[in-house]
Amino acid sequence: MKLDRLGISCSVESLSGPEAIAAARKFEAMGYGTLWFGEAVVGRDPFAMAALLLAHTDRIKVGLCVANVWKREAPTTINAARTLAGLFPGRFILTVGVSHQKFVDRYGMHYENPYRFMREYVARMKAAPFLGPKLAAEPPLLIAAQRPLMMKLAREVDGVFVTFAPPELTARARAAVGANKLVCAIQAFVLTTDPVRARTVGREYTAFYSRLPNYSDCLLSMGFTQEDFKNGGSDRLIDAIVAWGTRAQLLERLEAQFQAGADHIHVLPLSGSAQTGAPETDDATARALAPG
Repeated sequence: MKLDRLGISCSVESLSGPEAIAAARKFEAMGYGTLWFGEAVVGRDPFAMAALLLAHTDRIKVGLCVANVWKREAPTTINAARTLAGLFPGRFILTVGVSHQKFVDRYGMHYENPYRFMREYVARMKAAPFLGPKLAAEPPLLIAAQRPLMMKLAREVDGVFVTFAPPELTARARAAVGANKLVCAIQAFVLTTDPVRARTVGREYTAFYSRLPNYSDCLLSMGFTQEDFKNGGSDRLIDAIVAWGTRAQLLERLEAQFQAGADHIHVLPLSGSAQTGAPETDDATARALAPG
């Protein structure tokens, strides 16, 4: 599957069925190539949600970023994706990830060596039989990764997905997977030239993620320090994660991501009313960055 250059984020967890459908249709009309949504540890089944969105749109792809590998066996995950690939050819993308130990353990699952588990999980997905109708093509499979070892594992699948990603992290992902694999990256945006507002919105978004070791350790490896995490995050940290300014300045960050090696950017337009782990989408920003 060839991905369009731009997709968009939409948190569907709190939306009713009709609201989620309306959002998907809206972003399809804007011209985005893929609608991305995530999986809550104890939330809705994401494959059922993907089926709903695919059935009520015409063109837009639906990407799951990410499916939690601790929640279901590898054959179950890949065959759910294969089912959607058969029903909606060329329109479903699966990203798998290891989530975070504090969430996995809290809800009765067992978090163990994440790299080893993912390596074995990928092997089991590849080996899983599928007795449904023969597929025209397997669904694209990406691994969500922040650190080099997990990024390199993405060579075994179609590519890597990086989140909370300055262009430097995107460049690391490209170096890790090589030239022939997909690199997808989430980039957060705030369409405002007011630095106070932009960084306030940015801190609402980063506050949740920067407390998680997977993300904070990655940022520390890029030269940030513990001082950068104090008081909601330094201006330097916020500006690295969240692009803000005029439309032209936002487009410059998009271009920086592509220059760093991204094939596809998952646009996250922040509204300033972010909820923990599920930021609201700002329509004005989404329209400003929409393809065409």
